Amino acid sequence: MNIVKLYAHEIEALLGTVSLSNQQRRLLVYVANNPRSLTLAVNGATAIGNISVVASRLNEKLMRHGYVMACLTPEEPISNRFGESSRMTEWSLFTIAQIAANDPCYDSAKEVTE
Repeated sequence: MNIVKLYAHEIEALLGTVSLSNQQRRLLVYVANNPRSLTLAVNGATAIGNISVVASRLNEKLMRHGYVMACLTPEEPISNRFGESSRMTEWSLFTIAQIAANDPCYDSAKEVTE
């Protein structure tokens, strides 16, 4: 999987192919334009309280188009206002492979084990 930033015309094309709730639309547009966005920034820009739930439902629709939205722990931990390590994550849109391990382009399990 690779992090991707979509251009405006790519976002519009994607929006035209899936039926999204208002929250899903806001989340997709923001994260597609702003990869590696901290949870706090995503929350502030989209007014979504539980980003994970919205992203999970959005992923059901995005996967068939070769994308998935996910969060990763930043390489450098983010401290909260008290100087403690927070559980803040970075949200991005990722491209996913359109083939599966059991697709015909791969050898059969029997051939692989021999």
